[in-house]
Amino acid sequence: MLSPAKPLLTLWADLNHRYFAGTLPPIPIEWSRRLTSSAGMFVCRVGPRHTYTHSTLDQTRRRCIRLSAILLRTGGSESQRETLVTLAHEMIHQWQYDILKRRPNHGLDFRRMMARMNQDGLGITIYHSLGKEVTALARYAWRCQQCGSIYRRQRRTIQPRRHLCGACRGPLREFAVDEPQTDPVPAASIGRQFSLPFHSS
Repeated sequence: MLSPAKPLLTLWADLNHRYFAGTLPPIPIEWSRRLTSSAGMFVCRVGPRHTYTHSTLDQTRRRCIRLSAILLRTGGSESQRETLVTLAHEMIHQWQYDILKRRPNHGLDFRRMMARMNQDGLGITIYHSLGKEVTALARYAWRCQQCGSIYRRQRRTIQPRRHLCGACRGPLREFAVDEPQTDPVPAASIGRQFSLPFHSS
């Protein structure tokens, strides 16, 4: 894990003040080299209604925002913009968790806050535009046998016996990443999959 970058904490504080009236409690923000299938992730180790028995420090250790060093720290204005959008996205999940006391998701609360923030031109989305970057890192791939959607991952995290296609619920079959593609197949679920693991996505 890379050390938190001070500019990210400054950016977080600015967004907190502008869009959340300063109500979000401090949270660790980390650059991660292991995060390669999504640009960002809000991680929490207990549920949102958990009662903390220790200090505020104990609370901050139980959740954090992780940003992909591989996908976002490429330099240039485009990566800075993508970092801003990703951080803002994850802060909406923090707001759901810390303020609304709800499990983070991309439902109505998320979309309303996203629309409010986007009135200022932030451009927050549910899926990011880093599909090519994610695909380039993929070492494993699965194709839906029904609709042809393709899922790529750096690690073998998809198990065809347990997982179905997110588009049509069809069966999945692994194929070699360097296998030539003869027919146009949509690249599914390789975008901004903001994982929300509760360690108990």
